[in-house]
Amino acid sequence: MTPNAALDTLIDRLTAALGEQIRPGIGLFDPLDEQPSPSDHYGHLCAALALACGSEHDWRAGRQALQAWLALDTRRLGHLPFNRLALLLLRIVLAERGVDAADEGMIEAGLARCRLRRRYPSNNWSLLAQTCRLIEAPADRRALESRRLCELLERWTTAKGGFIDFPVKPGKRFATPLAYHHKALYLAALACWFHDDAELARHARRLLDWLVHCWDPAGYAGGFGRTTHGLFGDGCLIAGMMLMGIDDDERRQPIAALCRRLEAQRRPDGLLWLNPAGHESGRASWDSYMHLSVYNAWAAAIISAASRLRKAKDRPTHLIDTQWTADRTGLFHDDQAGLLYLRTEQGLNASLSTRGQPPQAYSRNEADFRYAGGVLIHLRIGQGTPLVAPPIRTTRAALLASPVLAGWTPLLKAGGTLYSVDSFEDFRIFESPETWRISLTGRASELFRPPPRTLWKRAVATLDWRLLGGRLGRKAVLNRGTLDRLSAHLEINFSRTGHAFATRLNLDKETQDQIEYLNPLGHLVDEGLTKYTTASAGDGIRQECETPSALLTSAPSSSLPGIPARAMPAQALADSRNTWTFRLETTETPSPISSPDCRTEC
Repeated sequence: MTPNAALDTLIDRLTAALGEQIRPGIGLFDPLDEQPSPSDHYGHLCAALALACGSEHDWRAGRQALQAWLALDTRRLGHLPFNRLALLLLRIVLAERGVDAADEGMIEAGLARCRLRRRYPSNNWSLLAQTCRLIEAPADRRALESRRLCELLERWTTAKGGFIDFPVKPGKRFATPLAYHHKALYLAALACWFHDDAELARHARRLLDWLVHCWDPAGYAGGFGRTTHGLFGDGCLIAGMMLMGIDDDERRQPIAALCRRLEAQRRPDGLLWLNPAGHESGRASWDSYMHLSVYNAWAAAIISAASRLRKAKDRPTHLIDTQWTADRTGLFHDDQAGLLYLRTEQGLNASLSTRGQPPQAYSRNEADFRYAGGVLIHLRIGQGTPLVAPPIRTTRAALLASPVLAGWTPLLKAGGTLYSVDSFEDFRIFESPETWRISLTGRASELFRPPPRTLWKRAVATLDWRLLGGRLGRKAVLNRGTLDRLSAHLEINFSRTGHAFATRLNLDKETQDQIEYLNPLGHLVDEGLTKYTTASAGDGIRQECETPSALLTSAPSSSLPGIPARAMPAQALADSRNTWTFRLETTETPSPISSPDCRTEC
């Protein structure tokens, strides 16, 4: 393994910071929650694993974390597949160190507390459980467990290799949150080190190569879905690249780029904020299941364990020819997932959600725009910082108070119900010497899950919650109600002759019922894109504003900092075609983007 100073610094500082948070009799402490790391998570055991990969002094602290977890009431435990993986890797690391009988006994006692199930709510959990089965399988069963893992990877990936986290049986509608693609890559790569198999390695390489649909060479690989730009996925991506055999060189440095970006998230206590917005907004952009101590321990554990594997063993034969190709220039579109990336020689990095996906959390009181289609989810130019913030999840109350928070997604109100234009069934991509043009046609869907309105539906909802773990409720998002007699056509243009981005939205209203557009021309962009040209129209286009000062503004809780949400005041739709146009560009004059520098892969 080629030495990597940025990686070594990240591991050393993070391990030291975790060691400072170990308390005798308590285990891992969470300085943000100001209490022990949650017992139903995997912070304690991941901290133990990370510290076991360090010095003997580190392991003494790690042993305290392991002992504290073993002392917890079994009924309070959760995330058992994660804890089982940590224990399996801990057993391997301790075997290299020369494990004593007491430590071995604790590992076995821990494994007895982490039984695996066949089914889990999220596909990434099932993939993790199957990876555990492969790791601990005797030699005569590893081929079987590897084949089962490959079957899951075949079922839960798009034709181009994007990981599908929901549902268990994907149809035309499914969710591919980027953080969990990175987790799938890590698990597939890890499995290859325990069964050197051509088919398993093929799946791992497909997951690695798919990163061309989301990789920004500045160390960003998020923007879409839950936990986006989160330390959880970043840790998986670093560990996955390491296990695939990717090493930085003078020209390409993906691991160092990620490590440098994470270093910018360093807190005074040495731990890392869970996304780049942490210094500005703390935990405001986190999901409820996210904890500072847990994700720091997870990242430190899997990266440190991957480093030890690379140093202790030869790379699996079927991974030897693996190459890093995710930084290729071109326009790349996974049409099943609806994720598009444009990367040019002149330094343009732009990511777009085209089709839109069902949100994994379809709630009555929270709106999730992180899976919406027709959204610019990442934009960076040259050596600059990101100019676009990812969409957010927010409460019904906050959204009603400030519809601007919907960002790029058109928010409509009809008959007291809120709808979002976030799903596009028809999309086309056109290329010319002047522009790349993406054309999308779709509809508005119910933003919030409607409450059960009959006695029968209330009874089914109760049984689903108590007996089925909410399985039926999760599937409800696949059949959201739509706003009849309204269609949407969105056209998005990227200029080849400069760094400009333009949209044209048509909302065709075929009813006399009142429909209100709550956030006309909504967007989430940095003030670095300073040249505004916006217009709206009923019967004809009229210019509305040329500067941000004419727009309503709000500060969203996004995973990237310092980027406001803006929109025009609400407008009632005319009983015909309603058109809005919008253009943003930098004040700089970049060199023209010529056609030969970029190829299209759709």
